[in-house]
Amino acid sequence: MKNVKLQVTAALLVLILAAGCAWGAEGDYLIKGDQVYRAEGGAQKLITDMEPHGRINTDAGIWSWLLVDPELSDAMKGSESGVYFFRGEDDAPAGFLPMKNAIACMLEFSPSGEKLLISNGNEAKQDLGYYVLDESGHFVKKAAFVSAGYVFWIDPHRFLFTVIDAKKGLRSKGGDDWWYSAALYDTVESELTVIKKATPVKNYIISGCDHEGGTMDITEGSVKIPGDWSKPGRIKYRELNVPIPAAG
Repeated sequence: MKNVKLQVTAALLVLILAAGCAWGAEGDYLIKGDQVYRAEGGAQKLITDMEPHGRINTDAGIWSWLLVDPELSDAMKGSESGVYFFRGEDDAPAGFLPMKNAIACMLEFSPSGEKLLISNGNEAKQDLGYYVLDESGHFVKKAAFVSAGYVFWIDPHRFLFTVIDAKKGLRSKGGDDWWYSAALYDTVESELTVIKKATPVKNYIISGCDHEGGTMDITEGSVKIPGDWSKPGRIKYRELNVPIPAAG
């Protein structure tokens, strides 16, 4: 299998934001143990009608995060939608990243804890942002893609994801199939490798990753003719197990 390598430029899939990202107040929401509080007017109000916050242990220590969106909880009404970050065992406030429709966000930290992926959207189509921790301790957006499904870090610098060629639009009117390709992004080289490229009659969606075995699972969707994408009963699927490209 021949990999198709694309040097990512600002004109294509990657958006470099030299100015970084805006950060709001860090004390509007607090985490104490397993409970979340909203700080307002000198008082702290316990929020009970929401899912637990996220938490992960990385090489850079513990990161916790809280999605804030008025659609998530009545107690969040009036708040700006976005992601609150916290660090360490005591969940010290570590920043706020404004994000529209935060209710639809999923976060994936790199093993080092110094890089972050945030996908925002539904399973069929998402905006995927790649962020790097700067010297001030805040995450700065470095690249953006249109993606689908899940993302997988395979080492501290590379991740797997399903990239969408959004310029081509949907496969069919009224359908939800885009042009899906299985891809790998190298954050050191700022390079995208398309491992399985979409064709007029085939899609490739990454569905899993075996770190120890060095392979990935890819779901291939195929039709006999392009017009069949509008007819779900004519789309056939099969599972592929493909080696992860070596670094460098």
